[in-house]
Amino acid sequence: MPLGDDSVDAALIVDAFHHMPAQSTVVSEAQRVIRPGGVLVVREFNPRHPLGWLLVRGEHAIGMKSTFYSPDDLEAMLADAGFDASVLDGGFGYTVVGVNR
Repeated sequence: MPLGDDSVDAALIVDAFHHMPAQSTVVSEAQRVIRPGGVLVVREFNPRHPLGWLLVRGEHAIGMKSTFYSPDDLEAMLADAGFDASVLDGGFGYTVVGVNR
């Protein structure tokens, strides 16, 4: 991202993370640009929920190369990148919030 280190207070990704290539790089870049104490919020679809399972199959059936993560797996990805991460809610859609350390 063309932003300086620790230059933003927060970043929000809503219903789009599964479309982003190199998702671990996206999270690492977010960690780099979000100041300590700042927040990354990711709202996604749960592939382990019945409707999420259908969404994954539907996107793949039409040729999309979407990569979906379960709430726990996305929480772990954010934690590995340097965020204090937690899952706020669950269901078909879920939200993971990470506070930059």
